[in-house]
Amino acid sequence: MVTPRLTEDTIISALREVKYPGMSRDLVSFGMIKNTRVEGADVYLDLQIPTEDTQVIAKVEASVREALGRIPGIGTLYIQTVRRQAPQESAPGPAPLPGVRRIIAVASGKGGVGKSTVSVNLALALAQSGAVVGLLDADIYGPNVPRMLGEVGRPKAHEGKIVPLVRYGLNVISVGYLLGDQSPIIWRGPLVAQALKQLLHEVHWGGLDDRALDYLIVDLPPGTGDTQLTLVQSVPLTGGVIVTTPSVVALMDAERGLRMFREARVPILGIVENMSYFICPHCQGETDIFSRGGGRQVSESLGVPFLGEIPLNPAIREGGDHGAPIVVAMPESAEAQIFRAVAEKVRLAAETAAEAMPQMTIR
Repeated sequence: MVTPRLTEDTIISALREVKYPGMSRDLVSFGMIKNTRVEGADVYLDLQIPTEDTQVIAKVEASVREALGRIPGIGTLYIQTVRRQAPQESAPGPAPLPGVRRIIAVASGKGGVGKSTVSVNLALALAQSGAVVGLLDADIYGPNVPRMLGEVGRPKAHEGKIVPLVRYGLNVISVGYLLGDQSPIIWRGPLVAQALKQLLHEVHWGGLDDRALDYLIVDLPPGTGDTQLTLVQSVPLTGGVIVTTPSVVALMDAERGLRMFREARVPILGIVENMSYFICPHCQGETDIFSRGGGRQVSESLGVPFLGEIPLNPAIREGGDHGAPIVVAMPESAEAQIFRAVAEKVRLAAETAAEAMPQMTIR
């Protein structure tokens, strides 16, 4: 019998079965496996473990050796444990937002996939579960959140900071509320970056009643440009959610967005497949207009959670158009229940990811 050739993919695949102690996610999805290489039958890799606990480190290394030892034909394992380097004092890094426990970015590789729709309904579903939730519309050039949540006036200032508007229980800020949703934003990249920093750090996210947020949902613009880079450099993200449709082109762009988060060492909370299928209102039959299942396939191939399929339903679009998202306008509908199921998966993934990062909430 011929032993299959040993590759880096073989190593990574085996390590996807190794869970971090006390958690449900594997070492690969947490980004703890670095610099993997194979030389003949020998394997070299770095373990980047976010703890100084020697017992945890020893347990992780033992689990890695056990998992790799089951691979046929494997040779010597050269495993080095690497501490995560703290940023140098001279280099500015992400700064926590006062009173914000978790920051979740919702991103997409391309426009038109329903990312803002998912962001708004995700935020509302989390709020309905009892959490205190904020929503930041970070799409400076094309702010849609004011339309989706309904016009509620303009934010006011208190003690030198902007006070978020409150809509359906959410603390909300958008440049659309500040400048008007019909005003074109003709700014170069540095101005956009500065505007985002102000929306992050110069907003009193707790509102006038000064309630700490459990979650701040950040609705990013499509792509992987200045806004995305500014966000990951400005605040410590708990994780990112990728929104895509099942079409091949959208999935290609979704992978780019996912890899952007990985390169920035942001945990991937999961992928949402929007417009997954259409349910005929007459016969209740399902039609896969944009294909179906691509989001799940990408999540499985890249080793990230799949959060769910959201159908293509006119009621979802109408809710956004008229400022009454389906989660609040039709809370008992099947679509609202799907959004709540996605929100619960995001909540669990965010809590798990947060356990692996330092607690930096400032009150």
